[in-house]
Amino acid sequence: MSHPAPAPSMAEIKRRQAVALGWAPRVRLSTPREAETFLEHYGVVLRYTAPTSVLLASLRSASGPANDDAALAASIQLTNHVLGRACGIEVNVVAGGRLTIVHRELMPALYRLVRGDRAPVDLEGLSLAARTAYALVRDQREVAAGDVRRRLGIAATPRRDPAYEALAELQRQLLVDRGPFVVPKTGIPYLSREGYPYHLFHGAHADLVRAASKLDRASAADRWLAAYLEGVTVAVPRSLASLFRLFLTPGEIEASVDRLAAVGRVRRLKSAIESLGTQRAGRARRTRS
Repeated sequence: MSHPAPAPSMAEIKRRQAVALGWAPRVRLSTPREAETFLEHYGVVLRYTAPTSVLLASLRSASGPANDDAALAASIQLTNHVLGRACGIEVNVVAGGRLTIVHRELMPALYRLVRGDRAPVDLEGLSLAARTAYALVRDQREVAAGDVRRRLGIAATPRRDPAYEALAELQRQLLVDRGPFVVPKTGIPYLSREGYPYHLFHGAHADLVRAASKLDRASAADRWLAAYLEGVTVAVPRSLASLFRLFLTPGEIEASVDRLAAVGRVRRLKSAIESLGTQRAGRARRTRS
């Protein structure tokens, strides 16, 4: 007779998550290949730092301490590398809208969950400013926030920039893709003089859009959650609901966990969900070495 696995305490869950996400001890990335492996292992990572309440690995944190200018510069170079190689895609739909980078193999699942059955050019529900920004990107093929600001004719203030708001709205719908930028040789490394370049998502990543069209919503949810759980190793349901609330309902998460448990990808503990996947274990060890 099989017995259910003992339920770990919340302290033990947090300890395992900290180790799995590279928080204790911290991973330190230094080469483009290490950044690629890091992203491949986790599937989705934060672009910048975040409080430990956000259960995601961070490319910025993995590059070195927060107060280290060299680590900041390194993280920007590594981020630009994964975006430039298109092995990673920047999105703003995870963890309540924080900027994250998703591995390209996982991106079709996210695209299906965010866009549903809508066509890549469906603009339903967008604000007038976002529609104006979309038309500009469509016509010019590549734009920066300054271009959108001029088209809107609304100046930015210290508290609000309508151009970035419009572009962020488009990015939340996976209508635009924000690519790598030219790092300035002097001054603050993340303040590019030319600005961040935006392109139409379905133009920059047509292959990912095609791959997404072959997935149904359930299989996309299963692929997304299995990849995330494999990286974090164990999570409580409310964490999943909080992280992915912009594109998955609690009911969809529950149903997906049931399906993954039925095929031996995860198991339910008393108050948590534990990944049983081993697909990326070897790569994880190499990343942390």
